[in-house]
Amino acid sequence: MGSHVVEEPLQLRFKFSRLVPSDQQANSRTRLGVNALMGMGLWVLLWLGYNTDLDYLSAPGFPDNTADLIHGIRAFAPVLAAWIAGLVIVARASRLLPWISGPMGLMLLYAVVGLVSSSIFSPDPLTGLYYGVNYLAIVLVILAVALVYDPLTDIHNVLRLTWVVGIIITIGLLVALPYLGGLVTVAESGPVHVRAYDSVSTVAGMAGPRNTGFARYAGISALVALAPMLRKGSLFVRTLWGVLFGVSLYALVIANGRTETIAFVGGLLMIMLGERSKRTANALIAIAGAILLGLRGFYSTFYMYITRTGHLDFTMTGRVETWQEGWSFILRSPWVGWGFQADRLTVGEHMHNAFLHVLIQAGLIGGGAMLLSLAITWYYILKYFIFRPPADRLLVPQEIPAVFLFVMISSFMESTFAYFSAAWLLSAPIVAYVVALHQHVQKVRAKAAWEKLWRWRLAQSGLPVMATRQRMEVVLPSTPENKL
Repeated sequence: MGSHVVEEPLQLRFKFSRLVPSDQQANSRTRLGVNALMGMGLWVLLWLGYNTDLDYLSAPGFPDNTADLIHGIRAFAPVLAAWIAGLVIVARASRLLPWISGPMGLMLLYAVVGLVSSSIFSPDPLTGLYYGVNYLAIVLVILAVALVYDPLTDIHNVLRLTWVVGIIITIGLLVALPYLGGLVTVAESGPVHVRAYDSVSTVAGMAGPRNTGFARYAGISALVALAPMLRKGSLFVRTLWGVLFGVSLYALVIANGRTETIAFVGGLLMIMLGERSKRTANALIAIAGAILLGLRGFYSTFYMYITRTGHLDFTMTGRVETWQEGWSFILRSPWVGWGFQADRLTVGEHMHNAFLHVLIQAGLIGGGAMLLSLAITWYYILKYFIFRPPADRLLVPQEIPAVFLFVMISSFMESTFAYFSAAWLLSAPIVAYVVALHQHVQKVRAKAAWEKLWRWRLAQSGLPVMATRQRMEVVLPSTPENKL
C-alpha cells in the first residue's frame, strides 16, 4: 500500500477536549517581525507629537530656547509618521479594499471630511488642517500595519507598546508629584481630600497635565495590569502585574477624576464577566462583595467621592451649557461640520463630549461615519470577546474590551476619540485588532469549509480516507507508480 498526502488547509489539535483549528491558536512567536517593528516605530512617532502644536513655530523669535526648539520639531513627528505610513499603504494597496470597507474606512472618511471642512469652514484653516493631519496619521499608521496576510499579532504588539507608554507616563506623573507641586488639598468635602495635578500650568515648556488626564492614564494602566494579573501564569509575573495594578489604582484615586473612576468600574466589570468559564463565579463574587461593601458604608462614601460635595451637579460643571452651544454650531453646518479643533475655534471652549465633538468637526457625514465605526467595533467585541469567543482564549485578552469600554465611558465627558489625544493613542489600535480578529476567524471558517468539501469529494470518489490529528491522508492502492 502507498499513500499520497493531500496538502492540508487546516490543521487540528486537541484542546479542552475538542478539536481546535490551528489558525485560531495565538501566535506563539516571540521575535518581532519587520511589520510589527515598523508599526511600533511609527506609533512612537505619533507619541512624539503629543502635547505640542504649531504655536511653538509661530511664536516670535522661534526658537527662543532649547525646549521650544524640541517641541517645535516634535510637532512634525505625526506628519512624518503619516507620510511613511502612506508610502507603505501604496506598496500594499492590493490588500486595502477589505480594510477600508469596514470600521477603518469609516474612520478614514471622518478624517478626510474633517480635513475638507477645516480648509473651507474653519476660522483658522492652518490649525484645523494640522490637527486633522495628526488624526489622519493615526488611521494611516494602523492601516499600514494591517495590510499584511495576518496582522493580528503585529497589531497586538502595537497595542502592547502604546500601553507600555501609558504605564510609563502614569508612573512618571506619580513620581513627579512632589516636584511639580501638583498634589493639592481640595475645598470640597469627601473621603479623598486631594486632587492630583489640579494646579500645574506648564511642565518643561509644555501644557501641564490635568487631574482628569492623569486619571485617564492611571485607569487604563490599572485595567491593562489587572487582566494579566488574573490570568493563569507564573506567580512572579502575576505579582509584578499586581504591584503595577496597585500603583495605578492609587494614582487613579488621588487624581480624583470622577468620570475616569466610573469608567474604570465599567472596565473592571468587563474583565470580570469576560471569561466565560469563570463568569458565574465572578458574578457571585461581585454580588457578595457588593453586599459587604454596602454593609461597610462604602456607597455613601463613594457617592461623596464622585460628587465631591454630596450633591449632584446637573450642569456637569458647566458642560451642559457648552454642549448646548456646540449643538447650535452643529445645526449651522450639519453635513460636514467646521473642521478639526472646531470646538475651540468656534465655540471657544473644549467640547468635553466626543460624540458631539465628531459632529461639530465633521458633521453628519464624517461624524456619523466615526460613530458607525465605533458601533461596528463594539459588535465585533461583543461577538468575539463575550458571546462567541474563539477556542484559543489568548486571542481575546480581556484588557482589550475593558480599555475600549473605559474610553467610551470617558467619551461622555471628554473628547477622547474625536481628535488627536492620548486616550485615542492608547485605544485606537483596538479597532484594527477586532477587525483583524474577525477576518482571522472568517479565514479559519473558510478553510474548514474547504476541508469539509474535499472530505466529501474524496468520500464520493471511493478512496478510503484516514484522518489524523495532524493531517488528512488518502490511502491509494499499491501500484508501481505510487509506491513511496
